[in-house]
Amino acid sequence: MYSICTVLLIWYARKGQIAMNRPDQLMQRGAVASLLLRLDARSELPLHEQIFRATRDRILAGELAPGIRLPSSRQLARDLGVARTTVLQALDGLAAEGFIVTRRASSTCVAPELPDTLVRPIAPHLVAHRSPKLSRVARALKSVSPGTLHTGPAPRAFRPGVPALDLFPIALWSRISARCHARASTTLLEGSEAAGQRMLREAIAEHVSAMRGVSCSAEQVFVTTGTQQAFEEILRLVVDPGEPVWVEDPGYLGAMRAVVGAHARPVAVPVDEQGLDVAAGIRRAPRARAVVLAPSHQYPLGVTLSLARRFALLRWAARARAIIIEDDYDSEFHHRGRPLMALQGLDTAGCVVYVGTFSKSLFPGIRIGYLVAPPGLVDAFAAARASLATPAPAFEQATLAVFVADGHFATHLRRMRVAYRERSEALLAALETDCGDVLAPSPCDTGMQLVATLRSRVSDR
Repeated sequence: MYSICTVLLIWYARKGQIAMNRPDQLMQRGAVASLLLRLDARSELPLHEQIFRATRDRILAGELAPGIRLPSSRQLARDLGVARTTVLQALDGLAAEGFIVTRRASSTCVAPELPDTLVRPIAPHLVAHRSPKLSRVARALKSVSPGTLHTGPAPRAFRPGVPALDLFPIALWSRISARCHARASTTLLEGSEAAGQRMLREAIAEHVSAMRGVSCSAEQVFVTTGTQQAFEEILRLVVDPGEPVWVEDPGYLGAMRAVVGAHARPVAVPVDEQGLDVAAGIRRAPRARAVVLAPSHQYPLGVTLSLARRFALLRWAARARAIIIEDDYDSEFHHRGRPLMALQGLDTAGCVVYVGTFSKSLFPGIRIGYLVAPPGLVDAFAAARASLATPAPAFEQATLAVFVADGHFATHLRRMRVAYRERSEALLAALETDCGDVLAPSPCDTGMQLVATLRSRVSDR
């Protein structure tokens, strides 16, 4: 059992006011309200020796400045939960060695004339060197940009990937959620299966089959906490450390972080108006173990992978025995023309792992996504899930399952397609009218964002 006394405030009483200044300045002239000491009752050292050593170390480190007044022995005893005689023993030892000075009927202070060679202030750069050593993966992840930062909780424009939260049917969702709670069974209270709730997996399989042309059964669906977890889970199963993985350039930074986090070697493959340049990828890393891409609506350029390149990518993956991770994050919002079916629907060799998310189509806070594994990898994903925590809260999964199965999700998507088409047209018109001399915007045929290129070369900095 530990007895911990925490420093709440270090102050200097001057002119009747509490000075909220630098702590080192205050300690040089004032008093500490308490000492930051940690006592361990299980230690072989007696308590008075622990108090002596901890206080001496703080003085030597310069944390308790010369001349600063210490709390009384009674107060220290109360704060530390020990007998006063224990505190007095420690103080006597400190006084005997010259670290503190006790004035009769007055106060106890740190000795005002400690030699400078004795006191060792802790320099900030030395503290930094004492931090735990990071792994190679952690150091690599620190070098990857964090991407788009949210500036606050309030909804605002121009936040990529954030749906129109003002149009979400909150009342309907709340009613379904309340019904799920009221009818909760013991099975629901125990938590979800490792792969996700069966009802939700069935609803997802039916939805992606009908809407995206994905060929799958509920057994192939694994619920995740979102796209990022899906990437990390897939790469952990199919890539060994140091093996190459294609990533789009420019592309989604979350994919880059997942590849680096899997100890793999990211290989940047250029993206043009036809999507990922498959030929360039083969030249740069013909034996890559995987590729992460968004073929239906590439981020951030918004282009669609051409049919010729889709087949070229599938042929290469089959020959190389590589895995294609298809990020289909917002392709349900197709505004013009006939939508292309998912790449997974064209796969006959079992190379494509399809990844989807409800964070873009419903709301970010739901934190539920899914992956569809090829038949040959279902057992591997199931085995890996046995050692993982439940992917998402059981009640959230149950609510979403009803929302999808009862047709509310399809209705919501239809409404959102109309809204996003109207908003994209309004934004496009405004850009052309007000920014046409500096920006060349491209039409938004799919998804929730459009790209505009600069008409003249300008440094991004």
